[in-house]
Amino acid sequence: MISNRYWMPVGWILCFAGVLSAPAGIPAGETVFFDVPTNWVLTPPPAPSLQLAEVPGYPDAPDRLTLIARLHRPDAEIHGPGPYPTILVLHGSGGLWSNDAITNGMASQFEEWASVLSSNGYLSLYVDSFNPRGISTNFANRLPHHDPALDDALCSPNYERPKDVVAALSFLAAHNEVDRDRIGILAFSHGSQVALNAILDPSVDLTPYTVRYINESNATINLEVPSPVRIPDALPFPVVCALYYPGCSHYGYHGQASSISAGRYMPDRRTHVLLFHGTRDSLLGVTDPDATPLTGSLYPIKLVESARLQAEAEAVPNPFIHHLVYDQVNHSFDGVTLADEGDWNSPSESADQKAKRLTRDETLKAFALWLKPVDLAASIQPLSFEGLRVQWHSEKDLLYTMEQQDNYQGPWIDISATLTGPVQQAEAPFGAAQSTAIRLSITPMPPPVNAPENTGFFLSYDAFSY
Repeated sequence: MISNRYWMPVGWILCFAGVLSAPAGIPAGETVFFDVPTNWVLTPPPAPSLQLAEVPGYPDAPDRLTLIARLHRPDAEIHGPGPYPTILVLHGSGGLWSNDAITNGMASQFEEWASVLSSNGYLSLYVDSFNPRGISTNFANRLPHHDPALDDALCSPNYERPKDVVAALSFLAAHNEVDRDRIGILAFSHGSQVALNAILDPSVDLTPYTVRYINESNATINLEVPSPVRIPDALPFPVVCALYYPGCSHYGYHGQASSISAGRYMPDRRTHVLLFHGTRDSLLGVTDPDATPLTGSLYPIKLVESARLQAEAEAVPNPFIHHLVYDQVNHSFDGVTLADEGDWNSPSESADQKAKRLTRDETLKAFALWLKPVDLAASIQPLSFEGLRVQWHSEKDLLYTMEQQDNYQGPWIDISATLTGPVQQAEAPFGAAQSTAIRLSITPMPPPVNAPENTGFFLSYDAFSY
């Protein structure tokens, strides 16, 4: 069972607490710049695009690789001054900006996420990986190739762009509004593949790393390339990652993608990963989304299964918490416009719209579980000498249970019903014990796989032949 527990001992001296306010306002974003670590920059460094070079404040530094990003904050009047739980957002092959123009601001998909995350109390950072490398348009259909117009060497999601994750974490670690222990990743497509490589577990070592490369004679050969970038121990490690529709074959970068074997891929055991795909997404690799059973390359499923075997071999929990696969849903479903609430679960809501809505719920649930701990010490109110009341602001789709232990030994006993709702409280009687410990168990509601309105929409691996 996925859960978090927060506990504290309670003596006869108790402290008072308030209740957190509900989320609301959304401050404007800020443009920021920071460098990729110099020891990881290609020689010579790629030149930025012309439009990036013209952005006010962007440094004229040909010996550096300087990234541009947008930073969005929560409303301090509602969520306090921080430090805040923080989300690093990695764009897909379509880039960060609306119609590829920095002056247009972020694409609507990312503006929407900035609003959602800010209103839920998160600081969020949106990093442009393309323009700093001279790529001013989208980066679709790239692969390792001798033709510079087709090659992804400058911005490979396997071994180049993960450097941006390290640069962003360095920036966030030094920012006084960031809770460096509560950082997550939200990524899309190309960016999700970047994240998968950035959080590779140290137990996975496939040196030398090779990719299937197309040479001048249009022949496919194996080319040795750099190994994955590791996040340095001095930097905060992402606690949770929500990864939308990544490609998982990596051009052979993590071994043979068509087979399942332990040791080929597992995310770092310090994180918790959610993966989302639709059966009409070519990156899932379904040959015919209308067939039964579903067959094809199915690389993402094989990757998750490989990670499971590796986790079992290492005797650690599988960092993949969920891999949700939606029937008849396309790639980039997060980019569609949500249906009106009155149309939910009706023929007027498309499969992509439904996938976006349900995936957003799962993403926010996971972020709340892993990035928003309850401070019990700040939430206690005494009830004379007979007990205490604990009160806190709860998060949507999380279940809370208060437990008590007398004299710090023996079993933990439930002292409340499982709680839901915007503001929670539970009362803990002291009884005859000289000392009492309490803890709060937080468990997410499971994905609504079995809800009648979702019949047939969520697919288990049993629907696939691989």
